[in-house]
Amino acid sequence: MRPQAIKLVLIPGIGVDERLFEPQRALLTPFSVPKWIDPRQEDTLESYASRMADKIGPCDAIGGVSFGGMLAQAMAAAVGARVVIGIATARANRDIPGVLRFSESMARGISSIRAAHGRAVIDLGFLGPLSERWHKLSVRMLMDASIDLVRAQAKMAVGWKGAPVPCPAKFIHGDRDVVIRPRTFKPDRIIRGG
Repeated sequence: MRPQAIKLVLIPGIGVDERLFEPQRALLTPFSVPKWIDPRQEDTLESYASRMADKIGPCDAIGGVSFGGMLAQAMAAAVGARVVIGIATARANRDIPGVLRFSESMARGISSIRAAHGRAVIDLGFLGPLSERWHKLSVRMLMDASIDLVRAQAKMAVGWKGAPVPCPAKFIHGDRDVVIRPRTFKPDRIIRGG
């Protein structure tokens, strides 16, 4: 009897999209990456997660990077996930020092890049050393990002108090992450230099 394939959904972070997961396409387990839905003015992370869950439907495993990991936790019950995977993410807003300033500055950077028709340079040094390929891809994703979505997601992240996860949750975090610092939990795996 053939083992049944699992449905795995991965969610990117603020200002990025499915291109973030290009390297993971080489893995044996296929996965899908949902498109962002438009935020509503009154959205909280929980209400946004509920609407994203309706779009995704049932899945076996759900994970995400940064803001996507927060959404994955908030969506786990609604999609019937059996496991949550959080990558460089938070368990509550106390793990997010200065995310609003970071996201607002990123949003301002996106706006100025568009105004300059791509001639401006984005300083991605806070992400650590990036190869030229990944730096270019990161810049393209930021340039393509909706400024309104970035601002709305930043607001949601700052207001999020956390979510109970009804299934096992595993967290991976880099020891050099300057955007999210685990204060309310201990990651299951620490990536040195990440």
